[in-house]
Amino acid sequence: MKKHIVVDARLYGSKHTGIGRYTKNLLKALTELSDFKKYKFTLIIYKNLEDKIKKDLDDNFNYVTTNINHYSLKEQLFLPFLIYKLKPDLVHFTHFNKPILYFKKSVVTIHDLIKHFSKGKDTTTKNQFLYQIKYFFYLILTRIIIIKNQIIVPSNYWRDFLIKKYYLKNSSVITTHEAVDPTFLINTKNETVVKNPQNYLVYTGNLYPHKNIIIVLKALQKLPEIKLKIICARDFFSEKLSKQINHLHLKKQVEFLGYLDDQKFKDVYKNALALVHPSLMEGFSLTGLEAMALNCPVISSNSSCLPEIYGDSVLYFDPNNSDELVQKINQLKNNLELRQKLINLGHQQIKKYSWNKTAKETMAVYEKLL
Repeated sequence: MKKHIVVDARLYGSKHTGIGRYTKNLLKALTELSDFKKYKFTLIIYKNLEDKIKKDLDDNFNYVTTNINHYSLKEQLFLPFLIYKLKPDLVHFTHFNKPILYFKKSVVTIHDLIKHFSKGKDTTTKNQFLYQIKYFFYLILTRIIIIKNQIIVPSNYWRDFLIKKYYLKNSSVITTHEAVDPTFLINTKNETVVKNPQNYLVYTGNLYPHKNIIIVLKALQKLPEIKLKIICARDFFSEKLSKQINHLHLKKQVEFLGYLDDQKFKDVYKNALALVHPSLMEGFSLTGLEAMALNCPVISSNSSCLPEIYGDSVLYFDPNNSDELVQKINQLKNNLELRQKLINLGHQQIKKYSWNKTAKETMAVYEKLL
């Protein structure tokens, strides 16, 4: 009888940002492995995503739908009973929100522990009292999950951090690097590189405080001829940033583009001077690799896992030093040969990662536990 593996795939697809892309691409890549048919796989998914997921993954999986929301009390109380009914031999939770009442064999992907570092009233829209309660339970839940489960992380930076902080055995935390979404590679491999970029930088992602976009604004004050295009959904933090932009008299230099379809997204990247990635902390950070796939050079902070993931394919700067960022922007702006060199290095860098490799390493974890 085949061993039964259940995957909590509720956070599937681009709607759920990086975790969603990880879940989608991992599952698709697993189906392409020769060992996939040795196991029975069941996915727990949201009902409203059922048609989309079945279109992507066909009949390679069994599907169980639920309306139990992630990060909810129902998730902790009722999801375990749903899983027990499925009688799995192993469960893979693709995010740290595993119910603590599920006690059988499982593996959990911890994408990062940024909330351990980026915390406080500036990082939340919730009432402070409710935030403190939720944060307290987050810390407890995270500790229990990390200590009691096999863990997968997307970078060695976080593997080393978890082992040191929680006194874990080396074998209990496995690194499986992520990779660029295949659609980026298919759509851009025949693109012509723009030789003379326009005078703007691109920033893509959310605007939480740890993303550190304020350092880019400080740099723009010293670069009045350079503009910044921000690709992100409007939310509380973008409204807060808009006030900072007005305060710094940068309204004419900064443009919010919101959500873009694939073609517009690609055009913005290929015509940009560079993607600027000023983050203080990341789990893996596909943002820079996606830019590389779209023929856009990258200027990145040198913090957390970023040097591990990007290697020598980007220009690095101290994320607390706006003058250093200004220097890197000018360096790239005044040297078209350097721009082309970074584009070429970027193409080589993204080849180091593949979802096939991620799937093989994840399957090896399953087989070890089974």
